[in-house]
Amino acid sequence: MRKSLIVIGVGLVLAVSGGIGVATTSSPSTSTPAAAVPRVVPDSGQDLEASIAALQDTLRRVPADHVSWANLAVAYVEQARVTGNATYYEKADEAAARSFDLEPDDNFTALAARAAISAARHDFTDALTSADEALAINPRDLGALAVRVDALNELGRYDDQLKALRTADRLQPSTAVATRYSYAYELRGDLDRALDILRRAAAVGSRADKAYTLTLAADIERKLGRLPAAARDLEIAQQAVPDHLAALVSTARLQVARGELEEAVTTWQDVVARQPLPEYLTELGELLEHLGRPDEAEAQFAVVRTTIELLDASGVRTDLETALFEADHGSPERALSQARAEWRQRTSVHVADALAWALHRNGRDREALTIARRATALGSPEAKFWIHRGTIEAALGMTDDARTHLRRGLATDPGLSPWQRDEARTTLREIEGTR
Repeated sequence: MRKSLIVIGVGLVLAVSGGIGVATTSSPSTSTPAAAVPRVVPDSGQDLEASIAALQDTLRRVPADHVSWANLAVAYVEQARVTGNATYYEKADEAAARSFDLEPDDNFTALAARAAISAARHDFTDALTSADEALAINPRDLGALAVRVDALNELGRYDDQLKALRTADRLQPSTAVATRYSYAYELRGDLDRALDILRRAAAVGSRADKAYTLTLAADIERKLGRLPAAARDLEIAQQAVPDHLAALVSTARLQVARGELEEAVTTWQDVVARQPLPEYLTELGELLEHLGRPDEAEAQFAVVRTTIELLDASGVRTDLETALFEADHGSPERALSQARAEWRQRTSVHVADALAWALHRNGRDREALTIARRATALGSPEAKFWIHRGTIEAALGMTDDARTHLRRGLATDPGLSPWQRDEARTTLREIEGTR
């Protein structure tokens, strides 16, 4: 999703039509006792170490500050997400509970923290409930507004997502809202508009804002095939915040797009050493597989399985990640079980893609096609969505549709995993051979 530092004095005013006006504004007035304390917003690219240090310093001086405890909870959630260290979830739970102990009534900051914790654990229904409870007390709470947008997106409630974005932008114009608006347009295939929002945000934001928004811009430029522009954005992002992890991830994918595969291996190894998320470990493993290094690839896949087990043990739902991984590199039966479990909870395009692919891997292609069409309904620029749909259509003998969608997937992102690209090209060659 989208991240940025929330900076007082920066307002991105996004009209319903999608136009942007930039205005400097003062911070909304607040009745909380810790107005000077850093406010942590989920998925916002903040300097977490600095935020955590500031909050801990405040709590050493004012241990009964319930607002700082709630903000610390969100900071711990973010630290868990960016480091892959699941022990931070327990710290987040404890900090949120402490905030509620200190202020059990109308504690909207702690409710927003609870929403963030639930979202991080992929319990988006609970995240939405907690965010709504926080907003019933304080409709302008940026943390709750942000989580509400994220939860609606992950639940597949896309019309409601846009309504929530308009509300958030009206009440709390900010880089956090701007990046979420950008993602909403990207999800719907409007990459130029998504890119315009990010560039405007980068122009008025802090160094942390610039690093993250330009990294997101680089990802879009790469998908559009504009590799030099992507490289320039990443260079500026890394100058703004050296060693920026999100920029490192984007760099690995850019190196793949350029065909610099050995360099990409080194970059991915750096990424997973710092943030061993299943998605990143899988991309590294697939790259090694493509390069003819199967033993090293399998070692990465073993780490994926261990990481998923650790996340599960910490209460993080990993059904989606497990389904995608198992469908390609493990048990198709388990993939389908996990995908169905996630589909019962939420019906986003990403879950639809995972379920369709798991059904295909189990030989249930007619069912799979119905779901694959839902995965591609928004026109999202996700290469695997289109490749999966095309592969399913090929299995059903729908040659023309399969060719169209496989080609679309292969053209969508030059930074796609080379292993995934190989699989798609093999299917496409088989189709071409039947002409």
